[in-house]
Formats: sequence, C-alpha cells, structure tokens
Amino acid sequence: MAAVCAFAPQQLKAEVPGFRMDGVMGQSIEDETSYDVTPLPMLLRASTADASPSTAAVSSYTQDFLDKSFTTEGDFTDATYYHKADYEDYLMLQGIDVSWWQAKDKKTTLLDWEKIHDAGIDFTFVRAASRDSKDGSIYEDTAADSHIQSALENDMNVGLYVFSQALTEAEAKEEADYLLRQIKKYNWDITMPLVIDREKGSYNRLTEGKLSKAKETAVCQAFADTITEAGYRACVYASYAWIKSYINTDSLEDCGIWIARYNNTTTSNSKSGSAYADVAYDYDFWQYSSMARIDGYSGNLDANFWYKDTGIQTTGLKAEAGSAFEPVTLSWKAAADDVKGYRVYRYDPKQEKYVHIKTTGKCSFVDEDVTAGTTYQYKVRCYWTIGGTNYYGTTSSAVSVDVPLAQVTGVGTAKRGSTSLTLSWDKVSGASGYRLYRYNPDSKGYEKVVTLSGGTNTSYNVSGLDGATEYRFKVKAYKKVDGVVSWGIASTEYRQSTNPWKVKNLKLSKKSTTVTLKWDKVSGATGYQLYRYNSGTGKYEKIATIRNNTTFSYKDTNRKKGQQYTYKIRAYKIYDGKVYHGVCSNVAKITI
Repeated sequence: MAAVCAFAPQQLKAEVPGFRMDGVMGQSIEDETSYDVTPLPMLLRASTADASPSTAAVSSYTQDFLDKSFTTEGDFTDATYYHKADYEDYLMLQGIDVSWWQAKDKKTTLLDWEKIHDAGIDFTFVRAASRDSKDGSIYEDTAADSHIQSALENDMNVGLYVFSQALTEAEAKEEADYLLRQIKKYNWDITMPLVIDREKGSYNRLTEGKLSKAKETAVCQAFADTITEAGYRACVYASYAWIKSYINTDSLEDCGIWIARYNNTTTSNSKSGSAYADVAYDYDFWQYSSMARIDGYSGNLDANFWYKDTGIQTTGLKAEAGSAFEPVTLSWKAAADDVKGYRVYRYDPKQEKYVHIKTTGKCSFVDEDVTAGTTYQYKVRCYWTIGGTNYYGTTSSAVSVDVPLAQVTGVGTAKRGSTSLTLSWDKVSGASGYRLYRYNPDSKGYEKVVTLSGGTNTSYNVSGLDGATEYRFKVKAYKKVDGVVSWGIASTEYRQSTNPWKVKNLKLSKKSTTVTLKWDKVSGATGYQLYRYNSGTGKYEKIATIRNNTTFSYKDTNRKKGQQYTYKIRAYKIYDGKVYHGVCSNVAKITI
C-alpha cells in the first residue's frame, strides 16, 4: 500500500481564489483548499543509500502518515487521495450533493441521472431547504423534488440537507421539522441521513452569531435529536476548520459527521506531528472536491466519499420452538439503523450448506415450514441496498433449535383382559421410539413401564394386572440424534379398567323345583350375570342380573322334575359408562 503512495503524483491543483462554485456547499472552506503537488520520493527502497540524488528529495509526507493511510485515485478528479487506514476495510462509495444551482429555472434537474449513476455515483445529498435568507426565514429548494425523483428512478440512495443558519436549538429543531415536512409532502424515499449544513452563508448570519463551541454543538445536537426521534439518521456537515473550532464531536450523540476538506487528505498533519491527530473523530463522509467532472452534467459537481462499514455482524440471534405444532420464532438485535433488511438462512443437510429462506425488513421471522422432532440451525445477516446493489454484513453466529416431537395422541385400548390391557396410540412423525408410563398410587407418580425403540411400534400389552381395576397411563415420544435423546410432550392421562376376574366355585343345590346357585365374590365387580342353557335353542340365556357385589347366590324357581339344568355365571363392571364382562365361570349341571 505504501509503495503505491510513494509514486503517486498529486495533480489536482488548488481552487482558483474567488471562483464561484456551482453549488452552495463549501463556501466556508476556500481558505482550506490546497493540494500538495510535490512528487513523492521513492521512500520505500531497501536503503536510502540506494536512491540516486535526484530521487532522494525530502517528502512532504511522513512515514507515520503513510503507514496510517491508504490511497485511491480520483475517478472524477486528477488526484490521489489519502484515506485513514481505519476505513481500509470499509466499503467506499462515491456520491455528489446538489441543489437548485444544478437545475433549470431552479426547478428541473439538469443532471442526466442515468449517466451519473453509470459513471459510478451511488448516492446523492439534495438540498431541500435553506435559511440563507436576509430575514433568516427558511425557504424550500424548489429543485429538490426533481433531483430526488430522478435519482430514485435510477437506483440511487438519497439524503437531504438544509443550509443552516440556526443560532439556537429551537431554530435547529425548526430546520429539522422543515425537512421532515418536505419528506411527507413529496413522499420521498429517503434512506440516507438528513444533514444540517453549517457554513458562513451569504448574509453572514451564522458567523455574526458568534456561537461558542458548546452552543454550536448544542444546536447540532438539537437538530439530530429531532431527526432521530422521527426515525431517520442525522448528520452534521461542516468544514475541517469549522468542526475543529466549533463542534465538540465527542459529545455529539446519534449524529454522523460529514467533513468538507478540499485536499488530498482530511488531515493537516501530513508534514509533521502524529498522522490524523487533528481529526481524531470518526466521519462517515468526506466532501473532497467541488470541481469534480462527471459524465451526465456539463459543469462542476461536489464529490464525496462515503466510508460504509459493511462488516457489521448481526448479533443476538435467538430461536425458539413452542411445541410440535408451533413454528420456530427467530429474533435478533438490529445490526445498524440504516440497514435495508436481513437475510435468514437455514442449514440444509442434503446440500450440506446454509440456504437462504427469507428476506425481511424486521428483526424477527417465523419459520412455519418445520417438522416436529427435527433440529434446525439458522444464521442471519444484514444487508444494505446502495446504488441498486446489495451489500451484505457479516453473518451471525449459528443457533440451533429442536422442534419438539408432537404430543402423543390417540391413546386407546386395543385389547382388554382381566389381567392385561393392550394399549395403542397414534404414530408421531420423527419419533425414534416411545415410552409408556403407569401411575403408581403408592408413590403418587408415573413410573416407566417400557421403552419401545424404532418409532413404528405404537402398541404394547401391559400384563400382570388385577381384574376390574382402574389403571392410568401416559405415553411420550422421543427422538435420538447422535446419542442425545430429546423428549416430546407426554400424552394426556389415559384411564382404563381391566375386565373382572373369572367367577369361581359356582355350586348348585336343589329343593323341590328350585335350584340355588352360589359362587365366590369377584373383587372389583359391579355385579353378576347368570345364564341357563336352553336345549331348544342351543344357547345360554340370561336369567338374572345381580346389580351389586354383596349378593353371591340366586334361586332359580319353577324348574321341572326329572330334567337336567346347566348354568354359568360371569361378573361385570361398569366403567366410564360402559359395561365390561369377565370370563364366564365353569359350567355347572344339576338334575331335579
């Protein structure tokens, strides 16, 4: 970099004293305009002893200055420009500023904005208002709308400035409000700062006001506060000397700096002292010339560099998934107040890369295209659209989120017995398996019954149960990835009862024409149903229902002598409004 600097001649000559510029900006800096035209010596040879006497001249640039600078050749002037090394990794864009001096009859732009853009100009600041009047009143720049609409039609970014002569915070606020009303009136799409231009003025109102440094700074801050409260970015334009003498840059908040300095560099310490010590503050823009020649306009134009930090990383990315049936919600911190928007990326394991899924102007996004039981990874980065081109910031750190497995549903009884219940449930997408739990009334908690792997087995026979007894179950799905198990939401509690036990010890006795049946009590039964065989139909027919579990005998009267009778009995249980039957007893026979 320094080697390039060493051979670059400074060709742009000083402005002609008394020359009236096309625009109004820069009135206060004619006395600062100077370019070093001395060719640079070959400073960077291995040894100064190697240099011939003709090339060993003393440089006007110190080595310290060269080390802290990088250079570019002027696209619209014949000069090499020295920029602070702090901005070397920034995006450097070219822009102009215009007013009615570049318009016909103070109304219609004289610039061919298509050619201006094609020449490499990506942004413009347009004067929308001025207080440079005899009575100190604010007036509209009547060419502003023509400039702005044409610039916007050609994909250029636009900012506004007011030629300020404000002497108080109230007047600065008035100037800011005037710009804001102009934006609303014309519906301008303003994406760059709104600027307070601090200069001498034709009527010397500002300079004769003799504001102190504190007062001048307060005026600029009042303008900035009004602009930022309205949702725009604020900036102050002034010459190198003005900023140095009248603005305390350290105390300015939420206000950019646009420095006017018609020189090869913004610093005055190129010949001695510490490089850039007199411009220790950061600045966003540098107006480096008022005599730029750009295709698309016949006269001179103000030319500006914009040092745009596009290395900003989006931070604070978070991803949350509420449940299996809810999407993933992403949120992040605003990367900068001037970004156009953000691009959201999600990792695609098939392509083995992050894939763009959404562009948004917000600091949040809801990804609805997700599957339960799946892990997703996201990244986000901001972007700016400048001159019709998108420039991207640094991608955020990646975040991962597990979309929970769906809650197990459809739990039911596939088969029921006196000592077992076969439970089944609906398959959960993405599940690696399931775990079945049974409530233990002694511990008053759910305990694991079994873990089923494979994800396709959605039923299980729970054995070893008691008859006519209520049991409570829950089922969870799980997913296992790289040895790590994540659990879904447990099903709602499922309650079910087993069938009653088989009736035992059915015994028959007779007396005259009456048969007496007796049996053992079945624990948990609601009652009993008694059946007698009908030889005519070949079927057992119910002859009685005992609707309690305290009666364990029954008299079957009016039987015929000399005839054999066959009986059986079964317990039943009413549970959740349904009747469940146990297995019938062994058959018992008797002849009267």
